[in-house]
Amino acid sequence: MTTVHLEAASNGLATHRDNILIDACGPPMEPAEIGKRLIYLPPKPDAVVQPSRALLEHHVADIFRMHIPTAAGIELAQTIGFMLTQGYVHRNPSDPATWGRIYSTVGAQAAVSPIQLGAMVTGISGAGKSTAIERALHLYPQVVRHEKMAGLAKPSPQLLWLKVDVPESGKIIDLVDNLARATDKALGTSHANNLFSGRRHNGSALAREWLQRISCNFLGLLVLDEMQNLFKIETKAKREATARARSGQRPELRIVDDEALKFLLTLSNSSKIPTLYCSTPDGLAALGTRMSTAQRMLSGGFHTFSHAQSADDDFFRKRLFPTLCHYQWLPEKLLASDELRRLLFDMSAGVPRLAVMAWFHASRRAIHRKADALSFDDFRHVREHALGPLRHAVAALLSNDPRQLQQYEDLMGTAR
Repeated sequence: MTTVHLEAASNGLATHRDNILIDACGPPMEPAEIGKRLIYLPPKPDAVVQPSRALLEHHVADIFRMHIPTAAGIELAQTIGFMLTQGYVHRNPSDPATWGRIYSTVGAQAAVSPIQLGAMVTGISGAGKSTAIERALHLYPQVVRHEKMAGLAKPSPQLLWLKVDVPESGKIIDLVDNLARATDKALGTSHANNLFSGRRHNGSALAREWLQRISCNFLGLLVLDEMQNLFKIETKAKREATARARSGQRPELRIVDDEALKFLLTLSNSSKIPTLYCSTPDGLAALGTRMSTAQRMLSGGFHTFSHAQSADDDFFRKRLFPTLCHYQWLPEKLLASDELRRLLFDMSAGVPRLAVMAWFHASRRAIHRKADALSFDDFRHVREHALGPLRHAVAALLSNDPRQLQQYEDLMGTAR
């Protein structure tokens, strides 16, 4: 939990003035500043100080912590900042109507009309969407403690953001459990124990009670990752039959628990808590079949994290590949050639996480065989062994063939 103490610092917008919840968000950031704050590059290998080979692979592992923001990542961070601030415009603690709505006072009307804000993030596994969300969220403190807040007698913690995964079960009761535990971790509360102890568990009722319990903490932005878990996917046999028939018909996805989806709509319709939804393409396609749901999830923005379509993709060629080439710890360096770039692309299909994995495993193999430098053979060995289980999925992505992509649940709908 990150807790900071802030003094109110009003900005120039009339709708933002004298609202300590907005002050806690800080001023809006320009894209260039966001990019500088999002990037993280581990320390580069030292040409003078050479660690022992036993330590080398631990140095190499640092590349998994690397984050190079894409244009989509910077735009997403802007959306998060916008939604976070806008969600507080109609929730000003100094406005009695704010407390009237919290305590269900009839006729309590905010000075500024609330708006529904939802945004969607999509991309295949490994494209960097979850990491981009987490890096953007940490541009802001998660919790701000206000020593004085109108309407409350004691100091109050403001919960700016909360990020949870939709559970694999897709059921509302497990979603509420995740929400309560994440809230407890951030605020040091005991909501999970209080909600689930000594009672019959009704998921919808528990969801409403969780919302009521955190109402005075003024949750600014809720992030729900793994939204595809809300849906059941057709069996592999049915997907293969569809592929063989070349019908082009997407296998049906069915909602697991209607109450879970209704609760998410409540967040938008009634509570007006800005919500960011993150899903693989199959989950997005399922959500898109309900126009009313899709509208609420897109009012704040839509962000696609794409993987490179060729070795000449701008981000892959100009940023990811040359950056990885700086992380060579052995005495001699493998040249950052076009041939190496094409090989890395063929091994990863342009998926950033797979490219980093390939670089790590190739470096590790070179260390283990006591080589003086990385070699093409290290990468080819990794393709057949360490990354062997992913070989067919990578081939499907490279083919861009819907029939091959349908063999993988989370690649359905990615053909271009």
